[in-house]
Amino acid sequence: MSSTLVPLVIAFLGIVGTLLSGLMTQRLAEKVKSRELDHSERQRADERQYETKHATVEALRACYVMLTTASLDYHSELNNFWYALRDGRVTDDQRSRLDEARREHRAQYSEAQMRAADDVLTTVDKVYRGLNRMYGVLKRLDGGFPPRREGESLEQVHAQIVATWDQLSEMRRVMRRSIGLRSDSV
Repeated sequence: MSSTLVPLVIAFLGIVGTLLSGLMTQRLAEKVKSRELDHSERQRADERQYETKHATVEALRACYVMLTTASLDYHSELNNFWYALRDGRVTDDQRSRLDEARREHRAQYSEAQMRAADDVLTTVDKVYRGLNRMYGVLKRLDGGFPPRREGESLEQVHAQIVATWDQLSEMRRVMRRSIGLRSDSV
């Protein structure tokens, strides 16, 4: 190689190196920016997923609170009605309160049917059916109709009212477990 060619090659390599270093720096910056954007997008997706899950659990918790409250109110009105029927002092106000408690319980039960998992609904359904069975018996007895089948006396209804406390407790435990709360802390 000639002495004039060597400096040209060195200059050419210097220029190419300078250009390549700029391109490589830009390319590296693009990769870093892309990773940052991907990380941000994943983080936003995780946050959206968390918020969605949190909102779902909150809606389910609110549904459970309303159903539990309606179940306890219905149970209480059944118990009050039983005492009044036993003593022969049932009033129209008591009948009205019992019917309203039944309607509210039905509305909350319907809401739970659309939100709750099957294992929760199995337990909720037992409570729902039991409360309504007692309601039917008490209303028939209040209307002066004889029992339609075995187990429909005032004494037996009272035993069912008392036994329902255990079903209500089980319902609460299953609901708490379904929203991630420990059932043994109750």
